[in-house]
Amino acid sequence: TAENAAGGEIVEETVRRIQESKIFPDDHGLLRKIAYVESKDGTDKNTFRDPSSEAGVGIWQMDKVAFEDLKKQDFIKKKYADIKKHFGIDWNTVQRRDLYKPIVAALAARLYLSRFSVPILKHDKGQAEYWKEYYNSNHPNAKGTVDGFLKDIKSLKEPSSQDEGCKHGLRNPSKNCKCLCEPGYKGEKCDLPDCGCQPSPCSGNGYCGISDDGKPRCVCRYRWEGECCETCPPAPIFGDPHILTIDGFEFDFFGIGTFWSCVSRANDFGVD
Repeated sequence: TAENAAGGEIVEETVRRIQESKIFPDDHGLLRKIAYVESKDGTDKNTFRDPSSEAGVGIWQMDKVAFEDLKKQDFIKKKYADIKKHFGIDWNTVQRRDLYKPIVAALAARLYLSRFSVPILKHDKGQAEYWKEYYNSNHPNAKGTVDGFLKDIKSLKEPSSQDEGCKHGLRNPSKNCKCLCEPGYKGEKCDLPDCGCQPSPCSGNGYCGISDDGKPRCVCRYRWEGECCETCPPAPIFGDPHILTIDGFEFDFFGIGTFWSCVSRANDFGVD
């Protein structure tokens, strides 16, 4: 992403890329909220201040102390290889001016949050307290408050007169309710389950539904199994004989000769 890029769409795309990399556990939307609370998605006049400043720099406003601390933590260094693999960024060479780039600033913020063993809660109040305790407290000029955090993110969640809001996500106030969905959901209002199977939903052998624990998962057709309904056990032939076809039909068959169990549509491969 280009230096000094800003705005809700830039933030949402950056957060989406980090989510899809699966380098970090689910943060329940906190990274996206921090961008808006800290710099209004990079539109605040102080977002891209002099990188030599002690204060925060970039959309996620990483201050100098926090940035330098990332270079010292051995357990954080273990994620450098994943960052290089997914984003082509050698974190050993990252300088503070690189925080002008949204993807670097977002990765820095997410790396910093990974320092703490305290889990990130799903509800807004818990996230506001987490942000204040662990993210907005290093620099003496960090004047953020829990109430201020909650007030800011309210504009990300409240629906406008033209929209009913984002069921499982946050909206971009600069683009009138365009939703950034939580992992596992998609659609204009983040109301459709997304099981994440590629290139086709549930491999074309089922559909994406909601499990008993409220999480999206594939509901597979008969005999298909796996996280994405990608495997099907062999069709057995047993007894005198009893046959179960690949597509799930059961019958008994008595006859003499050679019979096909399955044949390709092009008739260039089959099993007898």
